[in-house]
Amino acid sequence: MARSEREWDLRTTLVHAGERIPPQAGYPTVHDIVVSNSFVPESPEAADAILGGQRHGYTYSRHNNPTVDALAEAVRRLEGGECGLAYSSGMAAVHAALLATAVAPGDAIVVSRDLYGASINLTQELFAPFGVTVVQANLVDLEEAASVLRRVRPKVVLFEVLSNPLLRVVDGAALTAMAHDVGAQVIVDNTFTTPLLVRPLEFGADLVVHSATKYLGGHGDAVGGVVVTYQRYYERMHRQQKLLGAVLGPFEAWLIHRGLKTLALRFERQCDNAAALAERLVASGRFRRVHYPLLPDHPEHDRIRHVTRDGRGGAVVTLELPGGKPEVFEFLRSLELVVPATTVGDVYSLALYPVMASHRSQTPEERAAMGITEGTVRIAVGIEAVEDIAEDLIAAADRVAATRK
Repeated sequence: MARSEREWDLRTTLVHAGERIPPQAGYPTVHDIVVSNSFVPESPEAADAILGGQRHGYTYSRHNNPTVDALAEAVRRLEGGECGLAYSSGMAAVHAALLATAVAPGDAIVVSRDLYGASINLTQELFAPFGVTVVQANLVDLEEAASVLRRVRPKVVLFEVLSNPLLRVVDGAALTAMAHDVGAQVIVDNTFTTPLLVRPLEFGADLVVHSATKYLGGHGDAVGGVVVTYQRYYERMHRQQKLLGAVLGPFEAWLIHRGLKTLALRFERQCDNAAALAERLVASGRFRRVHYPLLPDHPEHDRIRHVTRDGRGGAVVTLELPGGKPEVFEFLRSLELVVPATTVGDVYSLALYPVMASHRSQTPEERAAMGITEGTVRIAVGIEAVEDIAEDLIAAADRVAATRK
């Protein structure tokens, strides 16, 4: 017979004291960080039902965690889906979404030619070796897209509405309708646009992916990913997540969830800053080209205004510097305010060199086909005063020009 708590040895009390206290009246205004790796349901029968999938509950954090579920639920509501799952990174989320479509040997995946480089690499390195055909296509051009879809008849189509890094604009509604006409499922990476600009499920997408590391978290302190989709995908995705272990930690989930609360404030400011910055950089005459969807010379200038919810053009501006890698390296070294780091979405402005980072694995020929040159630099615009951001970029360009004389 077990001894009562008062009779435990101090060594035992040290282990158990203060744990598993029943919930008290009242609840916190901010969701808890639940770091426990396991949970104790109210009975063995309850545990059996949870593990068997007959009811929702918690037994093990690789299966479910309350803090992680809170984040997934928040993003689900933002995107208007039926269910959401959070992952250890944006790339894990892309992988999970592709697996959810049950793509198999003999099937084809059509990916946007302008897609984030690592997402292209994922399809080529993890799916193509197992007999899945991967086709890159210019999905910005709807005529070309229609031709490729009719010819390939893919199982999956994967694209971004606003591409990384050249900010090409896909007509997601038209493309999704064409994909469904040939029996394809549609995955949209909504990282660059966020639900504030685009809600892909509203135009018929099947799965929406976020690198929550970026705008959703927004403060450069957490890595994570989220997929929002329909209930018909949930069981497959949840089972695969448990098997692969691509789960988000509770600390990261809590940080990203906290970041969501200021997403509208941050992102609206970043978008407004980006639009103003693009105009200032064009007016400066220091750059070979400035890419931003609201600029009159952008090829999808007219499209962006009806594709996004409020006509904004996103929070990224991409520059073309004269020269190549040496000039870009000098430009990055000369920056004093803008941070040369390989991400987007933080409150501070960031500069990335696609040739070195996001599209490093693409060949020079593949980058050229996308329009990425040796002088391309992506600026993820922060919430600073736009005058300071512009001054820093222009001053860095001037220092590069001075070294070339």
